[in-house]
Amino acid sequence: MFRGISNLNVDSKGRLAIPSRYRESVQLSSSGQMIVTVDHTDNCLLIYAMNEWVTVEKTLMRLPNMNRSVRNMQRLVLGHASEVELDSQGRILLSAPLREYASIEKPVVLVGQANKFELWDEGTWVAQRNAWISEAQASLETDDVLSQVSL
Repeated sequence: MFRGISNLNVDSKGRLAIPSRYRESVQLSSSGQMIVTVDHTDNCLLIYAMNEWVTVEKTLMRLPNMNRSVRNMQRLVLGHASEVELDSQGRILLSAPLREYASIEKPVVLVGQANKFELWDEGTWVAQRNAWISEAQASLETDDVLSQVSL
């Protein structure tokens, strides 16, 4: 399970060090194999351990691709999927097209989402997070169901 937020840096060669607390899990479940792809709705990248990606890929391929929206999503998510492997120092290489898609430069934010990570450019993450907080606060004021939720 991938949880939490990590502030990291991508090096000049496009490599990202996966936090050490996750490396053993990725090694055991997927022999260090991961998939990096685009998020079709947000300006970030998605990183899956290979065992999780196989399930996602099968699900995506079962969708009715005669539907234009589904086909476009498949093109983006499956078409950008890039196989990567943890190197001896626990890093993965992010391809230039993937970095360009998410405007990823040096400072990034890695966000655990249980079965995957989201990788955000730090500036984009901060702006988006602030927008989500504002949206949540506005919803709490108008939505009776959300106002009763306590986390």
